[in-house]
Amino acid sequence: MGNERIGFEIRTLSNLIQRKINQMVAEEEDTLTAYQLWVLEFLMGRGEEETVQRDIEEKFSIRRSTASHMLTLMENNGYIKRLPVPQDARMKRIVATPKGAKAHERMRDRLRRFEAMLNDGMTDAQLGEFLRMIRKFEQNIS
Repeated sequence: MGNERIGFEIRTLSNLIQRKINQMVAEEEDTLTAYQLWVLEFLMGRGEEETVQRDIEEKFSIRRSTASHMLTLMENNGYIKRLPVPQDARMKRIVATPKGAKAHERMRDRLRRFEAMLNDGMTDAQLGEFLRMIRKFEQNIS
């Protein structure tokens, strides 16, 4: 396989992953998308650490408008709240609501099973090499 297909193959895999996670989420939650679930996972994993929109933009490599639209939908559906940051009135910290935490809790096990399915038949060395290559691709793009 030539290098000209790497981007295509990654995009295809990304589509398959997103479709499968959206299917899993739809079985539990009809208003969450895969990206929104990953945002909840990110928020819950940070615990008490303050999270603002810029953190989500950087973590998920998405544009400000994309993050803003997604967070607005999540807020309208009751999964997150945007609260003022005392030191900067323009910024809002993002926190999961009890509804968001409950949705995350229900979906966490499904995400773990999905990750296990992805990793099936792979050695730790292969997974490590795959992640190293992904980081290199990200570096090359930046």
